[in-house]
Amino acid sequence: MTKPLEGVKVLELATFVAAPTCARALADWGAEVIKVESLSGDPIRFIGGNTKFPTLPEENPNFDLGNIGKKSIALNLKDEKGMAVLHKLLAISDIFITNNRTKALEKMGLSYEQLKEKYPSLIFAQVLGYGEKGPLKDKPGFDFTAYYARGGITGTLYEKDTSPVNPVPGFGDNQVALSLASGILAALYKRAKTGIGDKVTVSLYHTAIFMLNTAIAAAQYGFSYPVSRKEVGNPFLNTYKTQDGRWLQLAGPEYDRLFPVIMQAIGREDLIGNEKYCKFKSIIGKTAEIVGIIEAEVIKKTADEWMLIFEHCDVPCEKALLWDEILKDEQAWANEYLHEIHYATGNIRTLISLPVKFNSIGKEEYTRGPLIGENTAKILENLKYSTEEIQQFSKDKVTL
Repeated sequence: MTKPLEGVKVLELATFVAAPTCARALADWGAEVIKVESLSGDPIRFIGGNTKFPTLPEENPNFDLGNIGKKSIALNLKDEKGMAVLHKLLAISDIFITNNRTKALEKMGLSYEQLKEKYPSLIFAQVLGYGEKGPLKDKPGFDFTAYYARGGITGTLYEKDTSPVNPVPGFGDNQVALSLASGILAALYKRAKTGIGDKVTVSLYHTAIFMLNTAIAAAQYGFSYPVSRKEVGNPFLNTYKTQDGRWLQLAGPEYDRLFPVIMQAIGREDLIGNEKYCKFKSIIGKTAEIVGIIEAEVIKKTADEWMLIFEHCDVPCEKALLWDEILKDEQAWANEYLHEIHYATGNIRTLISLPVKFNSIGKEEYTRGPLIGENTAKILENLKYSTEEIQQFSKDKVTL
């Protein structure tokens, strides 16, 4: 089995989620990825408790989600010997991935401008908070702030007259990760033709407003959130509560065509042809009444009963699943969207695969990500350092 990126060498100097997850994607697709960590390690190793993950060396799924398939070297980059090792790794790398801010990279001599002459074929890939220009270019960015808040999600995507939903960690980061991976692959294709590398950047802020591009562009025409679900533009693009306390999501953008179908499905055939409700132009600005009619019927049956009814009449509908239900979802397992990982603790846990599938790659067998500096000695050996030098590095705290 040959993976698409076999032979490609990636050097990662990054922390937390977005940039490491991008590198993990490249590793999944066959690249050799070396993760450079400080002697204390990537902070993501230690913050899993925020989402109730264990953070043991033997079981650390929060770290593994973005770091499976890599090798780890722990380097003290404040020591010139540690920096010399990094440059030896850069010299043999095709891609350099980082989420360090540009000022920090410049201080270390690792900005794109400082590296491009020395390594002209290197693809330099950087995750940013807010972009390369503008008043916020040097501001630290996390998905909670640069993506959710400034990106227009926290302030809009909640039920009117309630409060914003507390963000889920990694949601924006993972979108940034795959966006950056796509840019890297385009740069890699260009390099194959020209021999010249490139700089690829993706910001959390830009990614958020791109993901909301329809809504943000529509704001010029008066489209705005938050809204009440009783006042949505189209009642067939809405959620409805069922008898068993679950929520259904309807997805019927073609209101006029689907009106008779949905009215029959909910047992309100008497409304078919009613000029007050049956045409989209007749309900603009006054959808609360038809939403109330649908609510009054949907609450009479369970979610599973409605799923069968809507499936029978070919109306797009889904029960709003909870996260623990997804872990058992037959559809996810059938497509290998989920996978098992066996930990040294004896636990078998479920993690999520990347959302890109290759026909040429069979079923993957995943193991945990590397421990801090787990591969340091072997990486140094491959760089032609002697056993004595490797041992001295450890004594001098250049490496672990």
